[in-house]
Amino acid sequence: MPEQRVQRTIHKKSSSSGRGALFKTTTWILIVICASCSSFYIGAFAGIAASGGQNNNNTAADHKLNANNNNNNQIDDKELQRRAEELADQKLKLLTSSHKLHELCNKHMCSNNPADAAAASHQNHGSKEVHKLFPRPLNHFANGLVRVSKDDIMSTFDFGVPPNPHSAGKEALILYNTAKALPNDRYLAAAANLNGYPSLPFTNATTATENCDSLNVVFTDIPGGMRQCFALIGGQYQSYHVQRWMRRADNRNGLNKEEPLKLSSRGHTGGGREEFPAPRGREVAEHQEVLKSYLNEVKGIKSRLMSVLKRMNSKQVVVMTCNHGQSELLMNFVCSSRAKGFDLSNVLLFPTDVETKELAEGLRLTTFYEEKLMASVPKTEAEIYGDIFFTKIMFAKIVCVQLVNELGYDLLFMDVDIVWYRNPIDYFMNKSLPQFDIYFQDDGSRQERYAPYSANSGFYFVRANPRTQHLFRHLLYSGDLLNAWNSHQQVLIALLAEYNSLMGLKVKVFAKETELFPGGWLYHRQKNEMKRIMKGESNLYIFHMSWTENKRNKLNFFQQIGQWYVQETCIGKHYNDIVGGDSTVSLSTHCCLAEPVVICHYRDKPSMIPCNDSPYLDKKRGKPFW
Repeated sequence: MPEQRVQRTIHKKSSSSGRGALFKTTTWILIVICASCSSFYIGAFAGIAASGGQNNNNTAADHKLNANNNNNNQIDDKELQRRAEELADQKLKLLTSSHKLHELCNKHMCSNNPADAAAASHQNHGSKEVHKLFPRPLNHFANGLVRVSKDDIMSTFDFGVPPNPHSAGKEALILYNTAKALPNDRYLAAAANLNGYPSLPFTNATTATENCDSLNVVFTDIPGGMRQCFALIGGQYQSYHVQRWMRRADNRNGLNKEEPLKLSSRGHTGGGREEFPAPRGREVAEHQEVLKSYLNEVKGIKSRLMSVLKRMNSKQVVVMTCNHGQSELLMNFVCSSRAKGFDLSNVLLFPTDVETKELAEGLRLTTFYEEKLMASVPKTEAEIYGDIFFTKIMFAKIVCVQLVNELGYDLLFMDVDIVWYRNPIDYFMNKSLPQFDIYFQDDGSRQERYAPYSANSGFYFVRANPRTQHLFRHLLYSGDLLNAWNSHQQVLIALLAEYNSLMGLKVKVFAKETELFPGGWLYHRQKNEMKRIMKGESNLYIFHMSWTENKRNKLNFFQQIGQWYVQETCIGKHYNDIVGGDSTVSLSTHCCLAEPVVICHYRDKPSMIPCNDSPYLDKKRGKPFW
């Protein structure tokens, strides 16, 4: 008995002494933690600033195709500070968690008695149930969730979609289907399921995905302010498509909160429109007639086309198509390119009528004309976007790309309403360019029917391979959808999304904010960037005069920005009317200007010179450009 009492007394003193040592050591640990976090904060801020604020030279800016392009490489100070604070806060939470403090105490011998450590652990965790984010019934598909910066994950993985530039401070979520996919850091892994932690952890995209064998990516927004929900259903046959259900009536009245949720097309809008209707009898019959002509003639067409391509002796071909109604724009492309010294020997035009063929050959362009194939294409230009003439002309845009791609040639397809500042082929042939199957200019529109790519079908580069060849065959065979939807672009984007999922087609859409390949969105929406172009301060390759109502506007806009190189006497004319029957004379001599003509039309549209004496195009909201 006395011996026992002595032992207890000694143990009590030892315990008391241990508590004193524990207090002192813990105090020092907290001091070290605070100092470490301060150093971490400063280091994180400096590191992010150094990486985010690097200035790239022109070549690097041209060819570094991360998801954020030029704008997202320049992170403002507020975003830098937010990220540094987020990382520092996360570090502090991990370091000061009961798990970490307990480990530090053990490491630094806060207590030499394992029983004390076990008791402390039980006191901290054993007396109450640890809250977890995902309870056991969800663990068959949900075992953790972490936050990452949206900019970070979009730049770590180039998903190909055009990024939203207004993403400073926004985050993305990564869900782990299995605990084995969680990050290696055990504190981060524990926090991913809360596990006693107060909030979801924040980390970088590389760490968050270090154990992911696969990563399924879903892009989402709030279309039209719709009250949108997501149902994740585990334990089912894996699906790579999203079902969409909406509260709507069976008629075209749009959303109705009194209705039950019903299976709906992704083309159903809140206003009641159906953007993706199935083709009807007339639309199918028209397509079948055109397709029949193609299939009957395709063997001979390919043979003749291959002969032309071999004579051109170019591995990369610039493919264009044009009818007589758009011939002035074709002439402007040729005249402006020649005035700037560009070699057009690799340009192949698919004219849709004899008149355009004669004009193109008079401009010394290589042509490939198949009368039977182009018989359905009208000679006149479209009055407005999406009208019946516009839709029929779209067939020519499909078939010319499909044929050249099928024969194994890489190609750049261009509409005729484009001018070159630098040869874009040089950009796509640069070996430092990240390898995608197909690259698109960003259209700029964010209508749901163009999701998720908003690819502009008037300027894109295609690498010839089995994936792209199957894509364009499918597009050719989908002409009935073209007739039903009145949009080549809409059909192509739907197939891009499907082939990206089905065959791993690698699609890249340049951000609309990039200075390399601007178009109508920038012309109408970005005054400051247009002023840089007008002053010669931009690094662009091409300018695409998209987002215009009709051909007349395109001509006017080109004249205002100093990119119109065609004599007025050649506009709307046939070849013989221009040259007076002398076929030996080059059309360039009669029609091409050495210097552009600059004419004011609208004071509220971009122009090389102030046009403040001209009328407004937008009479309600227009403001002078200069």
